[in-house]
Amino acid sequence: MITRLKDRVSRIDPLWLDVALAVGLTALVFLQLYVMHTMHPRIQPGVALREVPGERLDAGWISYALVAASFLPLAVRRKAPWVAFSMSCSAAFAYSVFIPNPAPTILGPMIAIYTVASRSKRRRTGLIAALSAGLVIAAGLFVFSPSVKWVSEVVGPIVVLSATALLGEAERNRRSYVAEVERRALEAERTREEEAHRRVDEERIRIARDVHDIVAHSLSIVTVQASAAATLLDSSPERARESIENIRTTGKQALTELRSMLDVLRTADGAPLAPAADLANVGQLVEHVREAGIDAKLQVNGELAGVPAYAGVSAYRIVQEALTNIVRHAQASHVQVTISAGARDLAIEITDDGKGMDLATADATAGHGIQGMRERVDALGGSFELLPAENTGVRLSVTIPLTRSAS
Repeated sequence: MITRLKDRVSRIDPLWLDVALAVGLTALVFLQLYVMHTMHPRIQPGVALREVPGERLDAGWISYALVAASFLPLAVRRKAPWVAFSMSCSAAFAYSVFIPNPAPTILGPMIAIYTVASRSKRRRTGLIAALSAGLVIAAGLFVFSPSVKWVSEVVGPIVVLSATALLGEAERNRRSYVAEVERRALEAERTREEEAHRRVDEERIRIARDVHDIVAHSLSIVTVQASAAATLLDSSPERARESIENIRTTGKQALTELRSMLDVLRTADGAPLAPAADLANVGQLVEHVREAGIDAKLQVNGELAGVPAYAGVSAYRIVQEALTNIVRHAQASHVQVTISAGARDLAIEITDDGKGMDLATADATAGHGIQGMRERVDALGGSFELLPAENTGVRLSVTIPLTRSAS
């Protein structure tokens, strides 16, 4: 019920609320003055202020006019806060000096000062306004009413108006704080969305690289072995049978790796925690190249067991892609794979004696393989180089740092 009422009030134009406040306060104080006249029959409109000793007399229509001038400017307190403040303070000052009959005209300056303090962009503006108004009112009382009591009628307005200004300042600070919290929440939400999109893009690219590496390598081996089997089928059935067996083994291994990847994508529970392949399986890659009819050699320097998993998996995929490219495009007869694991980095060098390639346009013309290898190395902060070999062919040189975590 209260919540619905607040929602309805919040939808009302603030100008109409301010008009209702100004008119309502004016009417209440008018009623107070009328009741005072009714309860004091000796008081007649237009009688001089101090003709009846001991009585606070009414000055007729002037009192009503000053009361109206104290409260009606509050109708524009949010549209023109300084206008409302000036007019209300002036009227309240005049009433306190010329019409000392009891009337809460100080409420007008209080509300005006609160508005100035809460809506001002500069700190302490409301407090300065409150002190100015209080001093003006107190000075008027002191000058025109020598018998005034200091604490109740001089210091009192200053304290009340200053407290109102501080309350407005607190409200301004609260609104600023809420606005800043909302801004930070929106910024955090936007940042989270951007980070989520970035991670999705990175994961999509990573999955594409892995699928490319698995499928491209396996299909390249299968293609070479199938060609060899077709060639040897009549002249050497045993060797053709070996090639067909190698095709079956390679296909099973590719299916196993693809199923493992799909299991990770389909469910978070029960997903394999170990990588599908790492440096421990590089020997199998080299063996597949040998089965394709290329003299492939592997040299390992250092202990591969101490290589972090992120570096080991990336290194495996880089060797896999490089050997796939050699089998498919290089027309090489010899391949040398050298892996060196040091304390600070992991070095990979792969050299073939094939027909070579245009290294200047390799990234643009060699499909996604070289680009994927370069992306893997860049993601780990390493170095990637494609260089011409000593005689013919290409030398691939990769360095992966082991002293930082994967990004």
